[in-house]
Amino acid sequence: MDPTMQEQVAAARYALIAPIVSRQTPLSPGELRAWLEETASRTYDFPGSVRKTVSIRTLERYLEAYRKGGWEALKPRGRQSKGRTRLDPAILEKAKALRRERPERSVEQIVFLLEESKLVPPGTVAPSTLARHLRQAGLSRRDMIRDAEPKGLRRFEAEDILVVLQADFKHFVYLPDPNQPKKRKKVILLAILDDYSRYIVWAQFYWDEQLPRLEDSLKKAILRHGIPETFYCDNGAAFSAHHLQRICGKLGINLVHSRPFRPMGRGKIERFFQFVDTSFRPEVYARIEQGKLTTLEELNDALWAWLDGYYHDRVHGSTKQTPRERFNASSRERKRCSLLELNDIFLWEEERVVDPVGCVRLSGNTYEVDGDLAGRKVRLRYDPFDLSAPIQVWFQDKRCADARPFELKRKRHKHIKAHEEPVFIEEADRQLSFLDLAQEKRKEAWKQEELRYADTKAGGRK
Repeated sequence: MDPTMQEQVAAARYALIAPIVSRQTPLSPGELRAWLEETASRTYDFPGSVRKTVSIRTLERYLEAYRKGGWEALKPRGRQSKGRTRLDPAILEKAKALRRERPERSVEQIVFLLEESKLVPPGTVAPSTLARHLRQAGLSRRDMIRDAEPKGLRRFEAEDILVVLQADFKHFVYLPDPNQPKKRKKVILLAILDDYSRYIVWAQFYWDEQLPRLEDSLKKAILRHGIPETFYCDNGAAFSAHHLQRICGKLGINLVHSRPFRPMGRGKIERFFQFVDTSFRPEVYARIEQGKLTTLEELNDALWAWLDGYYHDRVHGSTKQTPRERFNASSRERKRCSLLELNDIFLWEEERVVDPVGCVRLSGNTYEVDGDLAGRKVRLRYDPFDLSAPIQVWFQDKRCADARPFELKRKRHKHIKAHEEPVFIEEADRQLSFLDLAQEKRKEAWKQEELRYADTKAGGRK
């Protein structure tokens, strides 16, 4: 089984046991058994398998494996794929039937079902080809899910802080493009909200909504407040990325996606964005028109002035408490992770074949590795924000000597934009400003707020 498939299987197995391994409170007597029986009674779509159910014993094996070896212990050993052939009409009809049977199935899942049913040899059906045929037949997943009847809705609120975090992106205003100052570019807000308190554990504006931005904010939220039990988000590209599944699996977080194309269930983060539009956006526009806000850094400063100086201290209509009061009142013991361990978990991974002279290429750079690895496929683990830092080299699940830079053309991965230096603008007048007042209140609040992370062993103090 190729490494990509191993990762997919590990993700599927982790999704089964995530409600248990992500728990940060003890299980009550009989709760584990009840969960095992209820989970084993359901049907599932497993990558690379026609199996629909999982036994209690198998679930216990997954739990034991994860507790002993974490994410890596959930990976299976597999077989190799062969060359591809053209799609047979009979196979296409079977694929259509599988999609009609369960519209939520991805094309990759359908391909694996076909392979495990021995209808096609492994690797002979291209997912892109099958996806095109299904779209032409009016059987795309998007169209079929939209036609499905919505399920009943119910109000939900987590029982404590950091039990559920909600996250989403929001398109916002236009600012001068740092690469083309004469043009303007839309900025994107990423917010991570605590379901119980409505407290914003982290929020930040970026130039796009790609995976590195999500990783950046999630890491900051964890360092500042602790590891959540559940991370609830939509089905966007960044939230659906396998790398995010691996991060959550290694941290023991239950990654849950809302139903595709159905925003229900993410009401709290959506209501927060509505409040951003009515309260924060007008103040931002005023500063932009006055020439007092022109950079992404200034916008983020204004955002946190508004959050800590106004939003967090405003009584919420549902909880009848301020988000700050409700969040800080919790006595819940927080699960922490050291910065060193967190950085290692967030490393990116890519496979490369070592060339005959013992070199590999990554994002336009060339690195030297152990000459004994020439001609072999290795796995590189690296920090996309610093390609000059040591790059881990793994071969057959064993770590080898780190790769050494030979030709360094790029210091950051191509998907990582360089940090723009802030531009400081002197105020032309001292007119009364909502954001200025919020900033002053924020500074006073921070003086009184305990730096909780620094007081933990993970933060470096005893």
